[in-house]
Amino acid sequence: MRIHDSNQRRRPLRIAAEILRDLPEILRALDALPGDALVSVSDVEVSDDLSYAKVFFTVLGECDERRIIEITRVLNSQKGAVRHEIAQRLPMRQHPEFRFIYDATPLRAARIEELLKQIHRESPGAAGDVS
Repeated sequence: MRIHDSNQRRRPLRIAAEILRDLPEILRALDALPGDALVSVSDVEVSDDLSYAKVFFTVLGECDERRIIEITRVLNSQKGAVRHEIAQRLPMRQHPEFRFIYDATPLRAARIEELLKQIHRESPGAAGDVS
């Protein structure tokens, strides 16, 4: 019984890895993104029952909140086409329904790094070097 449970937990991870591998090519082929938007898929999470997949993405370059909302809307409007393309590549009985979510982690990390540098500049006598 444990082997079966273990396999059930690994399958969503394996499917997520395969989707992560194929999705950038699929998104480029759909050519649905507005203008010169460059999107990078940062992570994919597939539900245990394989019915849903959250796709986390970042936008390369400068981008304001309005543009991020527009790109998210466009990606989510293409989720049926993405599901169809994934179905062509992954032999499964059921393919997940996709949901695209903007991943602000790189922006937050850059902001934290900038704050740490600012603290370091303002207190040169402090112990420890933050670079």
